[in-house]
Amino acid sequence: MELDPDVARMVNAGLLLVLLVVCTIVALTAASRSSAYARADRFSMRVRLPYGSAATRESVTRRLRTNALVTAVTMLAMTLIVSPLLLTSLATTVTFPFLVVVLMLVTTGIASAVVSIRERLFHPAPDAPRIARAAALGPGDYLDPFRRILPGVLGVLAAVASAALIVEWTRRPDQVDGRFAGTAVITAVVAAVVFAVMPVLERLMLGRPQPASDTLELAWDDAMRTTALGALRLLCALSAWMTFALALGALWLGSGGLSDAVVQQLPTWGVITLAFIYPSTGRRLRPELYPDWLRRPVVVGASA
Repeated sequence: MELDPDVARMVNAGLLLVLLVVCTIVALTAASRSSAYARADRFSMRVRLPYGSAATRESVTRRLRTNALVTAVTMLAMTLIVSPLLLTSLATTVTFPFLVVVLMLVTTGIASAVVSIRERLFHPAPDAPRIARAAALGPGDYLDPFRRILPGVLGVLAAVASAALIVEWTRRPDQVDGRFAGTAVITAVVAAVVFAVMPVLERLMLGRPQPASDTLELAWDDAMRTTALGALRLLCALSAWMTFALALGALWLGSGGLSDAVVQQLPTWGVITLAFIYPSTGRRLRPELYPDWLRRPVVVGASA
């Protein structure tokens, strides 16, 4: 059932208002030091890395707090920036929330990537010992094959679905749902930009120095890199999935193949699934990134 345009605009305005309140609360929470310490402790448990010292805990907390603040403020700003869209015809459709979600997640993801490029986790003293890896690492050293390849697979599906949508829309516009088709075109443009920007951001991120005084500090820096690289892949996968789901919805709704309820849930299912595949709260590192003494702990009482 299609909503009346005025009702749809009111519903979408209400959603933006709720989002504005939530983003404000998140920003205030992110600024709290107690919240930052709790976030760092949870991250430590998920990546399975000990702090080793109070200074390391402070560095990790500061970095995660900065990232959380930038993300929250960016979300808050984007909520205000997209508000004028309520005056356009986009706000009269059920696909408006999907467009807002894509724009917000992409901008917050890019802002988080910029923080990862600019901020250094540790700042060793000039006379402190330094360690470094013997060879430069690439995305494959931080992400498993599935997480690396998934955005490309979804990108191909999105490109095929978009091409099919354009052909069908040109030939038989009456067989295409205009609400989903218009939003799919916008998300396709966003996805193309994200896929173009991702390699650049990855190179900048991987080319950034990793100042560290010991193997534990280096592992912590790698944990931050892993999370940041996963966030970039999430942006690509998310924008591609949204394009694919909306284009598919436009084609199937237009032909009467699927009900509104099923089609409107497709983008949401993808967002939830991808959030589990690319967690932003930390996950276990690849084994080779851990210090030797964490990979092969010494048994108490064992002979040397």
